[in-house]
Amino acid sequence: MRYRLALITNMFGITECTSSQIRRLTPDCTVPHRPVGQPGARRARWFVPVALAAATLVGCTTSVPHYDPPGTVTVTAPSATTIEAPATQTSPGRPAPAKVCALADVRPQITLTTQDAGQRHTTVTWTNQSDSTCTMYGYSGADLDGPPPSPYSLPRQTSAKPLPVTLPPGGQAHTVITWLPGDWAPTTLVLTPPDEVHSAVLDWPGGGVLRQDGATRPGTYVGPVEPGAGA
Repeated sequence: MRYRLALITNMFGITECTSSQIRRLTPDCTVPHRPVGQPGARRARWFVPVALAAATLVGCTTSVPHYDPPGTVTVTAPSATTIEAPATQTSPGRPAPAKVCALADVRPQITLTTQDAGQRHTTVTWTNQSDSTCTMYGYSGADLDGPPPSPYSLPRQTSAKPLPVTLPPGGQAHTVITWLPGDWAPTTLVLTPPDEVHSAVLDWPGGGVLRQDGATRPGTYVGPVEPGAGA
């Protein structure tokens, strides 16, 4: 406090009053502080209010730089661009995929049976008798029907790879049945085109057949559908 009062007196150019100045109430001097009850204490009444007012004024004149926060900036994200995939188009003039040959479209006929000493082969020819093109792919169902236990469902020839066979009107495909001669004498052959549920029944032209129902590598089986008559 003493340092601040001294600073204030220097700032305002005020000097310590003499006795004669105090009696004349000279305004350009100050009254030195005296403890209450001591000589000069009355003169302190001039100094204390003025000093406190000046200290308050000095404390209030300290300026703080004013800071204006920047205004809010709104950033608009660019709108998303949607790219539509081109619609799938069918090439002009491209034919539609051929339908699967049903039993109503193709007619089976046994065209050949060999009389070999070992394995024998019976060829079944499929002829497209409809007015539209159709496709055969895979294996025909082949069941030999005869004395019980019956029927004898022939396994597929897994070593052969089936390929799609397209049959225009009048076109032909064939299936080869490989079998071993034996004592069981079937009378009919039940044939079902690939991917079909309806069957045709043909007379079995061969002789007795060796049944191998539980064999892991049977010698009697049906091959895949192949192009052409096959005979």
